[in-house]
Formats: sequence, C-alpha cells, structure tokens
Amino acid sequence: MFTKPHSSSKAPIVRNPRACTVCRAAKMKCVGAEDGLKSCQRCKRTGVECVFEKHRRGRKPGSKLSEASKMLRRLEKGLNTAKLKQSDSSLSTVFPADPRTPQTENTQFGGLQSSDAYGSADGYAASSVSSRTVDPEEEEDGERSDEKFPAKLIRRENSFFRTILNPEHKSPMLHVPRNPYLPQSLRPAPLPIGYNDPITAGLINENKAKILFDAIFLRLNPFINLFDPALHSVAYVRSKCPLLFTTLIMAGCKFFEPSLYKECLRLANDLAVRAFAEGWKRVEVIQAFACLTYWREQEDNRTWMYIGYACRMAVELGLNRYHAKPPAHESEFQLRERRNRERTYLVLFVHDRSLSMQTGRHWMLPEDDFIRHSETWHEQGGSPIRCEDVIVSAFTQLRRIATEATDMFHTNRSLSDGGNSQVNIDMVLKNCNGKLALWTTTWDHEMRKANGESFHFSFTNLFCLYSSLFLNSFGVQSSVPPANRTNSHVRALSACFENALNVLGIASKDFREFGVLRYGQETTSVMTAYSAIFLLKVINVPLPKMSKVNASTLVTPQL
Repeated sequence: MFTKPHSSSKAPIVRNPRACTVCRAAKMKCVGAEDGLKSCQRCKRTGVECVFEKHRRGRKPGSKLSEASKMLRRLEKGLNTAKLKQSDSSLSTVFPADPRTPQTENTQFGGLQSSDAYGSADGYAASSVSSRTVDPEEEEDGERSDEKFPAKLIRRENSFFRTILNPEHKSPMLHVPRNPYLPQSLRPAPLPIGYNDPITAGLINENKAKILFDAIFLRLNPFINLFDPALHSVAYVRSKCPLLFTTLIMAGCKFFEPSLYKECLRLANDLAVRAFAEGWKRVEVIQAFACLTYWREQEDNRTWMYIGYACRMAVELGLNRYHAKPPAHESEFQLRERRNRERTYLVLFVHDRSLSMQTGRHWMLPEDDFIRHSETWHEQGGSPIRCEDVIVSAFTQLRRIATEATDMFHTNRSLSDGGNSQVNIDMVLKNCNGKLALWTTTWDHEMRKANGESFHFSFTNLFCLYSSLFLNSFGVQSSVPPANRTNSHVRALSACFENALNVLGIASKDFREFGVLRYGQETTSVMTAYSAIFLLKVINVPLPKMSKVNASTLVTPQL
C-alpha cells in the first residue's frame, strides 16, 4: 500500500516546453517548432532566435487571480482570436486592382510576386506600402537601436502590444528563384482605378518605352547616377511602381518626345498625389519623388518638400542600414537590389546636403554608420566598377567636407574647442582647401581605375570646383570681420575667381562638346548660374581691399 507523501517533500513535475519564449510572451500558438527541435514560424518570420525554456506552470500555492487579471486574460484571448480571423483581410491590397491589368496571386502594390519575398527570408525586408507608424525595419537602424525611444521600447518590452502593432500571421512564402531579366516573368503593377501610366493611357507602347529608357540611361542618368541599367529595365520598373515608371517616361519625353511631355507630367503628378495620400512606401517611390525635382519646371517650387518627404521615407524603410559584410549566399539579382537601395540613400544624402548649401536651410539626413563607411562603397558592387558608383561615393565624401566647413561658418564657432571661440577664417579655409585637393587626387585615381570617360572627370571636377567656390566665398563676404580681411581675403577671392571661371569653362566647353549641356539636372544649373553671377558682381563692384590685385585683370582675359 502506497502512502501519500507530504506536500512539502513533493518533487516538482518538470514538463517539456510547448511554446518558445516569443510565442509564450505574445500568448500565441507556437507553430512549426516541434517541441524545440527547430525554429517556429513566428521566429523565422521576425528573424529572432527561437528559445525554449523550462518553466513551472501554475501559480504559487495559495495565490488567486484578481478579477482584473481574469478580465485582462479574457480580453487578450479575444483580441488574439480576432486578429487571427482578420489576418487574411489585413493583407488585402491598398487600392483595388485595375481590371485592365493582369493580376498575380498577390495584388499588393508593386506587383510583388513570390520571388520578392526573399527580402524577409534572406535579410532584405521588402518595401511596404502600408502606412503603419511603427516599421519593423526601425528595430535595426544603426545607432538609434537603443531602448530610449518610446516606439522601440514598446516593441521590445511589451510583446503583447508588439503583436497588436504588427499583426502578421500569414504563412511564410516560399522563395522561388527566377530570372529577373526576362520580361515575361514580370507583370505590370496594378494601377489605381481611374489612373493611367503612359502605356495604359495610349501615349506610347512598350517598344517606345524601351527606346526612351535607353535615352534616359545614356543622357540623363549620368547626371543623377541613381539607376542601374542592368536592373531598371522597362519590365522591372513597371512591375515595381507605376509612379516611377511614369516619372521616368515623363523625364525622357521632356527631352526626346516634347509633344508627349505635358500629358506625361500630368500623369506623374496625379500618381504622386495618390502616392502621398495613401502612403505608398518603397524605394521606387523615393526615386520617383527625387526624379520629379531633377528636371522640374521653373515655376515648380516643390523640390524642398519632395526631397524632405523622400528622406523621411528612406529612413523609415531602412535604406541607410549598414552592412559590414554582404549577406551570405547573395545572388546577383539580390546584390543589385540591395545596392539599388543603398545607392538611393547615398544620392538622397548628396541631394539633401546640396539643397542645404543652396538654401541655407538645415539638412535632414545625418552622418550615420552607412555614410561614414561609404568611401569604399563603389568597390563593393563587384567587377567591373561602375563609374556612376564612383561618382556617388565621391560626391558623398565631398558633401561631408563641405558640410563640416559650412556648419562652422554658419555657427561662427570653432568645432575643435567645443564652440566657444570665433572661427579663424584663414585656418578653416586652409584646412578645407587641403581636404578638397586631397579629394581631387583620390577620386581622380578611383575614376581612372574604373576606366572613366572624359565626361566623368569633367562632371566630378565641376562639383569640386563649385564646392571650393562656395566655401571660399565665405572669406570674401561682407560679414567677415575687418581684422580678417588681409591676406586670407585676397587668397579666398583669387580662389573664387579661378573656381568660378573653371565651372563656367566646363559647362560651356566640355559639356557642349560632349553634347550633354541641356540634360543637366537643377543642381548643375544652379552651380553655373551662381558662378556667373559671382563673377559679374565682383567685376562691377569696386574692391578697395585689393590694391595690389586688379579684379578686371584677373577676369577679363579668361572670359
């Protein structure tokens, strides 16, 4: 006969864990783990470690649940059940599909097919068109991944709210490799009802679109360096984003099909309004808003707003995420798409800093890990090195040099001693000109390694000369204290003369000989106009401080 042991000496019963720590905290069913033998579906989808811990079930002896605790558990159970029932409807399209366009199984904007799901499985989060305030990609955005930001603290510490804010319960999509360069494997993205792109509007056909794309990559892209011709085919762009496709066709028509330009511009503006209103979010939308500013009409004053919107979206989508090493088993197509995202952010950084120099307004994109490691970015795309990528890396470093000096001039404080003393104009300009000289030597060498053409050397030289002109102009402005208007003033003025003349020389001679002067974006026009106005003002204004240097003798012979 067995006697019942005393309760105090009863050995604890150890049960095998039935759910991982993530699913247990979220109070959700743990599917696919097989009692800890492999990761569950939720951990695979979110990219976190699937951990099973042994635990003691039940409450401590003598404790009872309060009525509030019971109510909370009932609410949680009801919410979880409701979320599971609504998971299918939450993945519906942002807007109804156009019946004129062939549909795929997933009709979400951007025409994402099963192969596009490789992003979440291989470390490339797919661009979302959702207007969620909290984006999962923000969890790994470099320096700002700590827990002092409210949204991140909520996501990290409260898995219940994390489940509510990120209700993704669809089964993981299988990665089906495909050849991205075959047009038949890419279908046009669905258009919102009542909207058209240039092809559905009957303005052009697909063959005409291919001709315009060739012209864009030959003439326009060398000035903006935003696109990869091996990736951005007509089929690829049209399958990703109708706004970007329409915007590129609009830009091409402005120079090569003027009769279609106005109508394509209207289509692009209509889609831009729709994209903003519905919160379309993907890298192609960012590229489209940037392209709307490059060759804008003179009366269009939305550049600052569009670039600011694109910068915000780029950060939200995590385009500035720094990868010290490329992901393992990365295919060529995945490499091109990853570098497309990175290139977009670098070009935005350059444009953002350029606008800051032009307008005096503060820039939006800071120097993060990705920017600080961008000096060798052009070498990470395989062989051969693209000249366009060399320019992107070079201009990023150039804007960093210019921003550092500009910030010192604007604040009129020295950064080296904590901002407590007046800036020594001569020392700042000497240091800045030394960095610009080193920049010229470095990137001239890198461009030669990439077998750059004459245009590439002239183009990079143009931006360096303009940056030198702009920065040295701080040494000749009326706000410079009289005590500093001595030798440093003369040196700065001489540098400005030489740089302004060389800028005009490249624009009027080199670009004219290359036949590309008319294709330059807005920034190129601003640089040449600023150089011309600077020279005209110096010639017409007496310069009493330059008793030993006659301004007309410096300028007239070279003009």
